[in-house]
Amino acid sequence: MRFEFDGEVTTRHRRCDVCGEVHDLDSGFVTRDGDRYAVYFAAWYPHEGEAWVDVTLGSWQAPEYPDQVTFGCRIGHVPGQAEPACSLTQGGAALGDEPIFGRRLDRDAALTDPRLSAFWELVDWLIVNDPLLHRHVFHMPPTPDSA
Repeated sequence: MRFEFDGEVTTRHRRCDVCGEVHDLDSGFVTRDGDRYAVYFAAWYPHEGEAWVDVTLGSWQAPEYPDQVTFGCRIGHVPGQAEPACSLTQGGAALGDEPIFGRRLDRDAALTDPRLSAFWELVDWLIVNDPLLHRHVFHMPPTPDSA
């Protein structure tokens, strides 16, 4: 199975309402073996030292998108661990109401969805290949309590 970006990754910059710093947001489409596979949205929050990622998977049958689901995760530090970790969150909480996002999975629903392993496989690939996620996740400072 081979993932590739379908076109260029879109990078936007937004001033944070909490800390006033500018943070980055990446989004793009991903193909698997040449077929449209997912759309993703990644946001880096410097004041928290964490990234939030939403991924929509499905067969892309417009206009209803009957099998689309959106997973979400947070990438950042967790108590008692020096390295950042990924944790399931509410999928698509910051996305619009468009039908393309399908059913937005909360943590419990994501844990039982048959596409959970596909989601994690894509998140792993995005951390390595998306410029924003790669830059921040691989260069995230250790937690203060792990030093």
